[in-house]
Amino acid sequence: MKRALVALCFGLVALGATGKAWAKPTIAVLGLEVVDTGDGVDEKSTKMAKDLTDALRQRAKLGTGPFALAPGSDKDLLEMKLLSACDSEADDCMSAMGQELAADRLLFGNVKKRPNGYQVSLKLLNVDTKKADKTMSDVIPFAQASGADLTRWGKVFYNRLTGATDQGTLVIKANVDRGIVYLDGAVKGNLVGGTARITGLSEGNYQLAIEAEGHLRYEARVSVQAGQDVNHSAELETNALVGRDRASPDSGTSGPGATPGRTVTSGTVSSDENGGGGSRAMFWASLVATGVSGGAMTITGLQVRGSLREDKERAIRAYQMAHPADAERLDTADACSAAGGLPDNKDIIRACEAGKNRAIWTNVLIGTTVVGAAATILFYYKGYVEPRSSVEASGQARRNKRTKPAVSIVPALSPTQVGAGVRIDF
Repeated sequence: MKRALVALCFGLVALGATGKAWAKPTIAVLGLEVVDTGDGVDEKSTKMAKDLTDALRQRAKLGTGPFALAPGSDKDLLEMKLLSACDSEADDCMSAMGQELAADRLLFGNVKKRPNGYQVSLKLLNVDTKKADKTMSDVIPFAQASGADLTRWGKVFYNRLTGATDQGTLVIKANVDRGIVYLDGAVKGNLVGGTARITGLSEGNYQLAIEAEGHLRYEARVSVQAGQDVNHSAELETNALVGRDRASPDSGTSGPGATPGRTVTSGTVSSDENGGGGSRAMFWASLVATGVSGGAMTITGLQVRGSLREDKERAIRAYQMAHPADAERLDTADACSAAGGLPDNKDIIRACEAGKNRAIWTNVLIGTTVVGAAATILFYYKGYVEPRSSVEASGQARRNKRTKPAVSIVPALSPTQVGAGVRIDF
């Protein structure tokens, strides 16, 4: 029995030590001291220091950073200095204050009024080592020294000193098992078992959307706070127009031979069956291809009209000077054709062939640019417009068949002409 009691005592001691090791270190945030810079301490400076202290403590209370706010530590720096008989902010003296407040870290500082705002100097002291973990100094403009702006400054200062994150987490709980979660139109995650957890979000407001098979698209506005987990409950409505392809015992279809089951009501629902993801990807691919083709077309066209034409004219003038007797034979509308029957015509023929080949490439690129532009428009419609369209239906439950536009694009290319035929059947 005695051995059992000794073992139990050792176990309790070990458990207590382990619990202390697991516990989050505490931090005490002392009220900021307003320093007189020669003009006296005004009421606005005092209120600003108090509000900034409250913002620092509120951020520490969240408990999402590396420290937890020490209970009963809401003391002012000046008050603690008087009680501790400290006439300065020396590390030894401040460490004694931290021990008195049962805090592992002590955050304190002062505020000085400057011509361009309030200069805030802060220090994070390790109470055990009596050394500063980090110090900082920054100026808050007068226009941002109150309200939400000052609260934001408090979060920024606290995060900068303690290493806490300024990002938040959105936790979504929905009444569907699976679905796609969007924030501001971008895919951010998936519902698994009715829950999605999206981390690493900057503080601010987001447009939330959830798409799940057999349900209407859910949309809501959510606000994410820095360092916090924001919980949001989403109730998706059943899509009344999504039924079975064939009547079944619980299909709820009405009419001859139908078996009573679910009641199907009419309404307006999203007809986005595939989300347009593939078409959206093709839109961006065709947009890039069209841009590249258009750029190359411009370059080759300028070469045909510019440097290559000058090379041809230069070769013709050189030939006319070297062969005066044959000069008149080149003075025609088509000097390239006339040069074929002349001696020593290699330079002219070479210049003419270069211009002709580049002109063919220009025509080909014109065709690809036209086709690419048409494809870009098509994929934009199918990826961004068509998935968000809606259909109206009422009455009996039946299979909802959509008639999609059939689009055909047939390019017509040749060395002398370019074109494309586009046909859309509705």
